[in-house]
Amino acid sequence: MKKIIYSVIAATMFVWGLSSCSPVDSDDHSLGGSPVNSSALSISANVTTDETGQANVVTVTNGSQAQSGVRYYISLDGKSLIETAAGASVSQIVKKKGDYTAQLYAFSACDQQMISTSYSIAENWKDPNASDEPEGWMGFTAGTNLLATWAHDNNYWFSPSDWSGGLNPNLDGNLQEGLTFTIPAGTGGDQWMAQVHIEHNGPTLSAGKNYDFSIVIISPVGGIKATVKPQMEGDDNTFFTADQYPLNEGLNVIALSNKPGWDGLFKIALDFAGAPAGAEFTVKRAFLTEHNDANVAPFDYNSSKNLLKDQPFGTDFRFWFADGGWAQIADPEHDGDATSLFCLTVPSGMGGDQWQGQVHIPFDNVKLSAGKKYNFSIVVVADNNVPGLTVKPQNDADDNTFLSADRHAIAANVPTAIVFTGREGFDGKFRLCLDFGGTPAGTKVTILDMYLAEQ
Repeated sequence: MKKIIYSVIAATMFVWGLSSCSPVDSDDHSLGGSPVNSSALSISANVTTDETGQANVVTVTNGSQAQSGVRYYISLDGKSLIETAAGASVSQIVKKKGDYTAQLYAFSACDQQMISTSYSIAENWKDPNASDEPEGWMGFTAGTNLLATWAHDNNYWFSPSDWSGGLNPNLDGNLQEGLTFTIPAGTGGDQWMAQVHIEHNGPTLSAGKNYDFSIVIISPVGGIKATVKPQMEGDDNTFFTADQYPLNEGLNVIALSNKPGWDGLFKIALDFAGAPAGAEFTVKRAFLTEHNDANVAPFDYNSSKNLLKDQPFGTDFRFWFADGGWAQIADPEHDGDATSLFCLTVPSGMGGDQWQGQVHIPFDNVKLSAGKKYNFSIVVVADNNVPGLTVKPQNDADDNTFLSADRHAIAANVPTAIVFTGREGFDGKFRLCLDFGGTPAGTKVTILDMYLAEQ
């Protein structure tokens, strides 16, 4: 990349040099001018918060000394250059967490120098105006949500380890916009010492019917457990589950499918005993519906079984997009090239047929075995309807050997889980092929939480 940038800029510097620099007796460069004084170059990067309080703003400063006949350029992405005078700065919001490098280029009519600086972004930037950032699957969506307009009451019982109660978690909000609370100092560590009850005015369920339920818990810490107990109001012994679920830092979705109902009102009891004092939790997006076969939960990306977790894309990662006549067009813009988050924008001019918008993601370090069965899932979010997304987990060396090659309709702005279970394996390297043929141009698609594991 540096050679490319130098070659582009060199032509500009040549013209500029002929008109603004005079030959110097002590140097024999054909363009004249003076060499860049490398000891006078300086660059620094500082990460600060924006108006939303997120530490994603990087300011890169050209701290170099001014030199006669020298122009300075800063690159924040290794591709484009921004002319920046000595002592001046450029800033931008960096949306993806990770380690980054910024470069300072110095050009005279006869010389070129480059230095760089590094900085880190700790968290992904979240658009405060977005209703739901695609952090991951947000729970079930198929069917009528019986909790969509639930005018519930919020109650709690938090206690020290002596079971005396009396602690206040400052519970506030609702399940639609977010119910928040903070673990009080002195809360005990035994189960049921940090209870949250979302109750009253709930829907009436029916015995003989089965139900799907999901709820989102946003946790500031990992390594703790939450009890999730969707139950009959007034009867603690009738419930979908009363299990404790391990929480990761960030987004957690608890999903229960095809659970037998009861004749009575619905409520939710939660317990967060064992969480550290001061930890603030958010509970939201509770969803309850009569059972629908379309409600399928993806597998846990963070599971130790996940063969794709933190795996890099292979050396043969590539696109093949074509127009309606099957002539190849430019690759789509893309970023976040990781199994946890991969984004692309569908280019203009792509055809409407299947296989005219191919993405090939090989995993050089992941090999499957014939005779074993595998589970696979991804989560897809798109800002337009996608009429048919082909998802083809396959043998890297054989297009005819795959776990599935089905097409899936994706509704706009709905995080959708695509799940395959118990699929026969093969002897060979694993590749994920996706196809977006027929998707409207300009559609931004995010693929989250790629998962593959032995059954």
